[in-house]
Parts: sequence; structure tokens; C-alpha cells
Amino acid sequence: MDALEKNDLDQVEDTKPSFKITDLSSATWAMRKYRALVAADNDVKGVAQEQINSIEEWRDKKLELNKESRGFFENLLGDYLAELRRDDPKARIETPFGTVSTRKKAAGVTWSDSTVVQSLKQQGLDDLIRVKEEPDKTAIKKRFHFVGGRYVNDDGQLLAGATEREATVSLVVKPTKGD
Repeated sequence: MDALEKNDLDQVEDTKPSFKITDLSSATWAMRKYRALVAADNDVKGVAQEQINSIEEWRDKKLELNKESRGFFENLLGDYLAELRRDDPKARIETPFGTVSTRKKAAGVTWSDSTVVQSLKQQGLDDLIRVKEEPDKTAIKKRFHFVGGRYVNDDGQLLAGATEREATVSLVVKPTKGD
């Protein structure tokens, strides 16, 4: 943000209640103030993002260090559990701070959906491929139109689930980029 934009920001609060745009000159002045506010927002976002990036970097370093340490203790606990399981195959470690046990994961299938679909198509097994159903809105718009708030085609068939939406106008203010 340059000095002119800072000065414009300082003057914004003083003009709110009484200012009114009456000509191109006052519109230009208002747009300059608006652009200064956008520049101030961008400065705030930039500073906040720098801080967020710094904090995330610190967090990631700490978590990585903790991950290595957790792995070390998991290995120690796993070795001890394996030792206990030599005598008792169902042994577990129970402490006031947590337990250590094992969990068996059932055998199954790991899917690569796109490869499976391609393979099924090549083998002519299309009945094993699920197809997602959704309306073809472009085609519907060509054949249906609103009559009395209802979406009907030329044959008088009513299409449920489609309601008319009124056109709206919204204000768009685009300040130029401040250099």
C-alpha cells in the first residue's frame, strides 16, 4: 500500500455519513478510497498468510520430530509385546497410560476403479459397471419452458423438481490493481 492509499484510508471514516456521489469526479474519488480499502485488506491477508505459513512450518517440524519419537517407542513396545506373545499368543500390554495390542485386518480387495472399469468394458461385462444418473439440464431446457410457474414441454408434460428463479442484478465493484 502506498502513501496515497494510506492517506485515503485515513479519510474514509470522516466521509461516511455526509458524502454522496454526484458526478464523475466524486465517483473517481470514491473508487480511489475503495481501492485503498482493498489494498489494506490485501495487506492484512498477506501478513496473516505469512504468519499462518510460519506457524504451519513450525507445527510440521514438531510433528515430524514427534513422529520419529513415536516410532521409536512403538518399536520398543512392539518388541516387548512380541516377547510376551511367545508365551501367550493373546497377550496385551496394559498400563495406566494406554494399551498395546494387535488387530488383524481381514483380507480384501484394493481397487483401482478406472482400471477395473476399463477391464470390464474390454471384456463386455458392462452389467458390472454402475452408471450415475443425473438430469441432462441442457437438453431439458431446450424442450421445456415455464408456463404459469410450471415447467412443461410442448406436449403438456409437467416436469417436477424444477422451479422458476427470478433474474437478479448484483453490484460488481472492481478496483484496478494498485502498483
